[in-house]
Amino acid sequence: MQATYLANSHIDMRKQPIQKRAQLTIEAIFQATAQLVEREGMVGLTTNKIAAKAGFSVGTLYQYFASKDEIFRAMVQYSREAVLKELSSYLYRIETKTDPSEIDPEIFFRHYIRICIKGFAIGDEHKQVINRLCWLVETPEETTLTMKAMVDRLRACFKYIQHPYFSRMSSIRCYVLNRSLMGCLRSTALERLDIEDPQEFEDAFVEMILGQLQLQTTVN
Repeated sequence: MQATYLANSHIDMRKQPIQKRAQLTIEAIFQATAQLVEREGMVGLTTNKIAAKAGFSVGTLYQYFASKDEIFRAMVQYSREAVLKELSSYLYRIETKTDPSEIDPEIFFRHYIRICIKGFAIGDEHKQVINRLCWLVETPEETTLTMKAMVDRLRACFKYIQHPYFSRMSSIRCYVLNRSLMGCLRSTALERLDIEDPQEFEDAFVEMILGQLQLQTTVN
């Protein structure tokens, strides 16, 4: 996790981490929570166990979180905000290209999907554990807000760059493809799917999106 991002996020906590040491404490709490849930499940999970796993007293934990539920909420919020920030940064780089006509749609969608795969489904071992826990504890309302933010930001990018290919991505298409992508990534994380060929996994999503746009061209 990026400690510098933690300091600038809007996570609801008793005490906001400003010093690097405090930021590392929050990261340790998140990591310990995810590891305990992965190994033992959520039944019986306590703040005492989390603090012990993280390597400090429960009093230190209570400086930031009043309960394990608050830890869950903060983990979801942090994880989702981090992905949305990375996606937005990528789209901003696209928007600031001097010649939007040079944008390759396949490369564009491939990079966007790559961020989503890492942020919501697979990555290194620690990231996969965090992703699974977030999907387990996230509320339907939180999922909806994340998806809406993704679609709104993507649509804003398409509108700004005025690329003829991306003009085919109506709000409905963005909605359907986003839900298809996120539904599959959620299942991948929760089912602990063993991805033998990550490139093929990524290719399947790219083909899905480009195929839909090509289909629209054929119909029109």
